[in-house]
This record gives sequence, structure tokens and C-alpha cells, in this order.
Amino acid sequence: MFGELDSTPIKRFHIRNVIVNGAGVFSDSYNLYAISLVFYSVIAYLNISKVEASVLTASSYFGAAIGAILFGAIADKIGRKPMYGIDLLLIFIGAGAQLFTTNFAFLFIARMILGFGIGGDYVMSPVIMAENSNKADRGKLMATTFSIMYLFGAALAAFVVQITSMFIAPDQSWKVVLAFGAVPSLFVIYYRRKIPETYRFNTRVRGDPGAEASKYPYPDELKGVGKDNVGFGKRLYKSLPVIFAGSILWILYDTYSGTFSVYGPITIAANLGLSPVGFTYAAIFLAGLPGTLLSIYLIDRVGRKKLVVFGYIGVFIALVMYALLLINPGIFGIPQSAEVLGVLTGVAAALGFTFYLFNYFFSAIGPATIIGGTIIVPELLPTKIRASGQSINVFIDRLAVGTFVSSFLILLSAIGLGYVIIIYGIIAVASSVIMYFALPESKGKTLEELSNESLEVGNAQ
Repeated sequence: MFGELDSTPIKRFHIRNVIVNGAGVFSDSYNLYAISLVFYSVIAYLNISKVEASVLTASSYFGAAIGAILFGAIADKIGRKPMYGIDLLLIFIGAGAQLFTTNFAFLFIARMILGFGIGGDYVMSPVIMAENSNKADRGKLMATTFSIMYLFGAALAAFVVQITSMFIAPDQSWKVVLAFGAVPSLFVIYYRRKIPETYRFNTRVRGDPGAEASKYPYPDELKGVGKDNVGFGKRLYKSLPVIFAGSILWILYDTYSGTFSVYGPITIAANLGLSPVGFTYAAIFLAGLPGTLLSIYLIDRVGRKKLVVFGYIGVFIALVMYALLLINPGIFGIPQSAEVLGVLTGVAAALGFTFYLFNYFFSAIGPATIIGGTIIVPELLPTKIRASGQSINVFIDRLAVGTFVSSFLILLSAIGLGYVIIIYGIIAVASSVIMYFALPESKGKTLEELSNESLEVGNAQ
């Protein structure tokens, strides 16, 4: 249907989309990761319990669930462009407000507002990137937009924690760390307002393929593709199996990865005797970034399904090894005394961190980049409902994961870290099965082939 759009090689237009879309993800990542790095400072200076702090951590997830639904519905009604930039404006307001935190309620509201914007961005960025990509490079363009920028956002959070701890008093530095999340979003709001409406939306939803034609790198495309006259409700109903399958995959992924992201610098780092900042740097640059780069290289060659299954096999093995080390170090010839007050020491700590890094590396190769990078659902839905379908996906995931994040410490105290990680290993196996059997491979196919729109147009002709 969109021959030239789908065959045009990567040009300046695509690179600009990656940067402008990715800058939002960068900001999302910073704001979601920063709270974990100052978790204990929040507890100390607001004088709240760990459970209350967990609720604060989860508040942005709950805000994201609501924001996603609102942004998705509006984006499918009036277009992607009108909403683009508003998401980052909300992030700017919510993040900046954290500087003036005085109590639990104020910070909760600020992070809810922050979450509204993050939820909107989780809808807008992958939808716009999918619709503006060619079929041969769509995987790597979407992966670069989300996964690479997400890692850099997390790294910036760790860096800001380092710098503020050197120059700002502890009772104020945590506020600065949280509020600094407004800075990345501020720089990109203007450029987001300059991104044109996607050609697919103008053509298939508005029925006006000539709108903003001069801003696209494929001017000869402006003919031959008609408006989608199938009802919105019918499109959405037929797509619900894909949306819910994608949501289940994302929930399962985020149940383990989301809590690792939030509590990794707290719980995992403490278990290994590492500082939160050092743990973050090591995880990103020794495992996350290499795995993501490998995924970007392979995603349009090998395909999404094979990478996810392969990655989850590696995750399962690494997590089971780490769990066994925590439960019974003697299996590895390490005396029980290597764990002192819940903290691994010496060889046990080095081995535990190695297992964790392998988990992170294999996750980045497939699950983190493809499922966590929200590539799946936007690729499989018709243009008319793409934003709404993705918003349902985000809503279900953020609501479920926010609930789990807020109760993680309770589960941890009930069964211990080793058994929690075994549960995560089981999740890896279940996710592999769902990915392999429930969803189609999208490598090398156009969005219209994946959503069966091209078949409908062909039959109509």
C-alpha cells in the first residue's frame, strides 16, 4: 500500500524521528530510574515507611496508565501531532514540581502528573516511530528510539546522583535529582511540535494524503491509497486478541524487569555489596548496552520472535543460577558464611553479579528491546486504532506493574530474594511460549500486511 514509504532507505527524516522520539524516552527513563537511586533519601527526609516509598515509586506508573488512555484516544481521533509535545510538557511540570516537595502527598501528586506525561509518551513515541519507518529497518529504528535512549536516561540519573552528592547537602540533593528530570524534556518539546503528522494517519484516517506532503521524504507516494472506511469499533474489536497478548507479554516482562529497574539499585546492589550508582553503571555499560546493540543489529535480520525466545532462555538460566546461589551457596562450593546479613561477599558476590549481568545482557538482546521497547503492539495494529490499541496495552501494563512495584517489598520480606528470582525465571519461560505461539513475526513486513489492511485493499480493488 505504501510502497515508497516502506522501501525508502534510512534518511535524515528517519534519523530526526529517532532523535526527537528518543529524547522523550530518554526523559521517561531518567524520571523512572531516578526515584530508585534516591529511594532511601526519600524515606529518611520525608520520614515515611518503605511501603509508603514504594507507593511513591509506583505513583508514576498509575499516572502513566491514565495518561496513556487519554493520549491514545485523542491521537486516533484528531491525530498524533496535536498531542506530541504535550506529553513532555506534563513530564516537565511533574518532574520540576518535585524540587518543592515537603511531604508525601505533594510528591505523590507530582509523580502522578509526571506519570501522565510518561504514559502519553509510551503511546506517542512507538506509534509515530512505527508509522514513519520503512519495513526493512523498522525494528532497528524503534529499538534505537526506545532501548538505547532508555539506557542513556538511566545512566544520566546515576551521573546526576554522583554530582549532586558532591556539591549539594543531602537533605536537598535528592530533590534536585528528581527535579532534574524536567531538563531533558524541556529541550525537546519545541522539536516535537515541528514533527509532521504521520503520512499513514493523514492517508488512512483523514483521507488527505497531500497534507504536509513537502515534509516527507517520499513525495511520489501521494496517490493510490484510500481512507480506511472500516468502523473504529470493528477495528478495535478484531484487534483485541493481539492487544491483550501483547499486554500479557509486557506485564510478564515488566513484573521482573520493572522491579529490577526500580529495586535493582536498592535490593540487588545491597545484596551484592555494591553502591546504587556503581551497580547502575556496571549493569548498563557491561551488559545492557552491548546486548541492546546486538539486538539492533539482529532484529531485522533474525526477527523479533527468535530474539525474544533466545534472550529469555539466557535470562532463565542466569536467574536460576543466581537464585540457587542465594538459596544455597554450597551448590557452587561456596560456604554459607559467604552471605553475611543477607549480603553476598567475596567470590559469592562476584559470582552473583556475574549471573545478574548475564541476565541483563540476554534480556537486552531480546525481551528488553522488543517487549520492553514496546515494539510489538504498534507493529500489529491498523493505523485507525494504533494509538488506542497501544494505550490499552500501556494502561494494562502500567496498572499491573504499578501494583506489583508497590507490593514488591512485602513479597521480598515474605519469601526472600532467591525465591522471588525463581518466580522471575518461570516468567521468562511463560513469556517465551506466548511470544512464539501467540503472535506473528513482523520482520520484513509492512504495517498493513501485519494488520491485514493490505489484503482488504487488494480485495476491494
